[in-house]
Amino acid sequence: FTFILLSTQVKAYSNETYMFGGAKLFNYGIEKSDLQAINTSLIALGFSSSTSSTDNSGIGFDIGFGAEIAPNFSIEGGYVNYGTLTIKTSLTGPTENVTTDIEGDGVTGAVKFSEEGYYVKAGMHSWDFSSTVTASLGSSTDALGSGTDPFFGIGFGSDQFEFGYEHYVIEDGDISALTLRFAHKF
Repeated sequence: FTFILLSTQVKAYSNETYMFGGAKLFNYGIEKSDLQAINTSLIALGFSSSTSSTDNSGIGFDIGFGAEIAPNFSIEGGYVNYGTLTIKTSLTGPTENVTTDIEGDGVTGAVKFSEEGYYVKAGMHSWDFSSTVTASLGSSTDALGSGTDPFFGIGFGSDQFEFGYEHYVIEDGDISALTLRFAHKF
């Protein structure tokens, strides 16, 4: 019933409906202590030494739809790809090189306020992450977790292009992204 009411209100008050999409440069917030925890757990398995590194970034994207529901207020819903975080680990005793790729995607819903070229938005994102560990004997893919948490964004732009910053809260750590997106009104 709530969905029908919201749908009716969007049609009644919407001056603009738009589709959006764009690129995101993610910072995954991995710290040296996180990498050290990986190394410590591998040494506990019996390796002589372990060294892990990451560039802590990845490229993702989003696509979705939005509708203005009142002057300066819009609602948006979409899909987000969180990119890939790669962690490289070198082990000795025995010698082994391990690569871990962590990937994720999710859906978002947000309320957006914009005025004079600037915007702020807040909403929820439902996320799902998995990892693939590759070593000399093969690879293994496992689910890391899923959940629903808040996200926030700020930025500026014109009617078609926006540049912004988004912060995604995730259960065990937060990630952030610089975003560049294009919107087409219809």
